[in-house]
Amino acid sequence: MHKPVTPALVREIAAFAALPLSAGREDVVALLLDAWLRDANALSEKLSASAHQGLVPVTVFSHPAAPEGDA
Repeated sequence: MHKPVTPALVREIAAFAALPLSAGREDVVALLLDAWLRDANALSEKLSASAHQGLVPVTVFSHPAAPEGDA
């Protein structure tokens, strides 16, 4: 179980990160961040189980081929 995200915590994080936060937006951001963190932590816990240790992400990053002479 995680500690809930509060509007006060949202204000503190926004100030720490120098992010603008309009007055009254803390409640909405707190609800979204709380839901996101709950699900992210659940996924992290699931993937930490020994049965999932061999899994890797399916996303592959690649660069397009450079034209000749470019490095």
